[in-house]
Amino acid sequence: MLSIGTLALTGCVSNTDDPKTFTAVVTVIGDAERADPDSGQCIVGTIPVAPNDTIFVDGGSGAASTRSVLEVDSVEQNPDGTGTCTYVARFDAIPANQRNYSLTVSSSAPYAGSFTSPDFTADELEKGATFHLHASTPEP
Repeated sequence: MLSIGTLALTGCVSNTDDPKTFTAVVTVIGDAERADPDSGQCIVGTIPVAPNDTIFVDGGSGAASTRSVLEVDSVEQNPDGTGTCTYVARFDAIPANQRNYSLTVSSSAPYAGSFTSPDFTADELEKGATFHLHASTPEP
C-alpha cells in the first residue's frame, strides 16, 4: 500500500511552482445618468452597468488574469433619475506575481462597451481598491 500512495503522489508533482495568489474585494462606483434601484442597473455615460456584469483583473499576462461578477452594494437614485451606483466584486485567487493590475468592467448588454481602470498594485487590491467608472469624453 505504501508504494501505491507513493506512485499517486509522484504523478502529481510538477517542475513548475504554482504562483501565490491573494483574495480581494473591489468596490466599483459610478455616477449614473439613470439609476434603477429595483434592477440595480445604472447607465454611466452611455454604458449600462448591472449586477452580474463581468469584471476582469489583468496583470499583464494571460496567466495573471481572473474575473468575477458585480454585486449590487447600493443604488441611490435622485429625483431626476440620476444617481450613484456602488457594486462589489469578490476575487478568490488573483495571481500575486505581477507589478500592476488593471480592471475592466464589461457590460453584458450587446455592443455596450466597457470601462478600464488605471493600474492598481497587489497591495492596493488586497486592501480593497475602489474603481470609479467615468464616462469617456470625446477627443477634440
